[in-house]
Parts: sequence; C-alpha cells; structure tokens
Amino acid sequence: MERTRGILGIAAGLVLLVSLANGQIAGQGISISGDAEVKVAPDRVTLVFGVETRDKDLEAATSRTDVLVRQVMAAARQLSVDNSDIQTDYIRVDMSYNDRNPTIVEYYTATKSIQIFLKDVSKFEPLLHAAIAAGANHIYGVDFSTSELRKYRDQARALAAKAALEKASDLAAAAGLKVVGKPLSVSSYSYGGGFLNACCGYRYGGSGGFAQNVVQNVGGSPDLGTGASVALGKISVTASVTMTFQIQ
Repeated sequence: MERTRGILGIAAGLVLLVSLANGQIAGQGISISGDAEVKVAPDRVTLVFGVETRDKDLEAATSRTDVLVRQVMAAARQLSVDNSDIQTDYIRVDMSYNDRNPTIVEYYTATKSIQIFLKDVSKFEPLLHAAIAAGANHIYGVDFSTSELRKYRDQARALAAKAALEKASDLAAAAGLKVVGKPLSVSSYSYGGGFLNACCGYRYGGSGGFAQNVVQNVGGSPDLGTGASVALGKISVTASVTMTFQIQ
C-alpha cells in the first residue's frame, strides 16, 4: 500500500511539472499562451550609408564630405529612388588633437549619413555598389521589412489564438479536467516584421511538451536576379496570445 502511494505521489509530481512547464492551473481556472511565427519575404529595405572625410582644414573636410554625400544621393536617384525616400540622417564634426600638445588640432573629421528607403528590393545590391563607388565609406545599417506588416501580424495573432485554445484543451485533459465555455480573458503581443543589419531574423517558437506553437512560411524569396550575391531570406512576424479559461 505504501509503495503504491509512493508511485502515485511521483506520478502527481510529474503531472505538476508538466503543467508548470506549459501553463498555469490555479483554482478553477487555467492560463495558457499560444505563440505563432509567420515568415515573410521582405519587399522593402532601408539602407543607411555614411560618408567620412578627414582634413587638417575644417572647411576642406566639410566641403569634401558634402560633395561625396551629393554623389551618393545622385547615385540613388539614378536607380529611380524618389527624393522623398532619401534623407540626410546624421551630421557630425570631430576634432583630433595632438598627443603632445592637446591645444593643437591635428585634423578634423566631418561625417554625414544618408538614409535611403527602397520600395523595390531588387535594387538593393545595385544601390549598395553604386553608393560605395560614389563615396560612401560606411554602411551603418540595413533594415529589411514588409509593406504588409498589419496583414501578417493579424495572421500570426490568429494562429497564436488557435494554438492557445488547443493547448488549453490538451493541458486540461492531461490533468483530467476540461475547459468550460469561452475564455475569461485574452491578451496578445506582436512583434517582428523586420531585421537589422541583414544578419538574422527573429526566432520564436515553442519548446517541449506541446506542438501547437506555429511557424508558417508565406510566399517565396524575392527575385534579385541570377547574378546577385546577397540572399535576403525571410523576416519573422511573431504573435503571442494568452488566454484564461474556466475548467472543471
């Protein structure tokens, strides 16, 4: 008899661990979260270029930087980028002093950045090469995004809500209970839709226990041509929905 009680105690402990890992059961309610990730091919890209010039003469440094900035903007216009999608984003002048005599300025550094928004990702690589050839000597940021962010967030939220409903039923059943009626409360959180510096997308998915956390691919990758050396991949739009249910 004692041995049987011990086994039952271990089994109850395991059930409790599973419930804590996948949701929360308290009193006559259960709170559970469902997560979903929609992976989307980007159709927009923002690039931030920097132009930096050094000279012992301040006016020469700033003038040379201005010339190069105008060349970079002209290169963008040559690719049919609208003026409204080109913006001077950052202006800075630094002074470097002599190590032995800190009152003497060795040279001036004049820096400006140009932000360019592309509505056609096929122009990404041509713009990259053209801007560098025109005088840009820094690439401060590359941000891929989607023009249909609201649409994909709605999709991710719907998938996350479905995942939460399924997980609640499964978790309640695993505890010998069942969900009663509609959710008592619902909250949601969405993020993603872009990634910075073209290095990586967001990864967010479920781990362990339940398989209702969803990853869905939407569409193919944009066509950059056979000679392209940049693979844009996909960006992630993610939603999390938390629901509270009555159980019995």
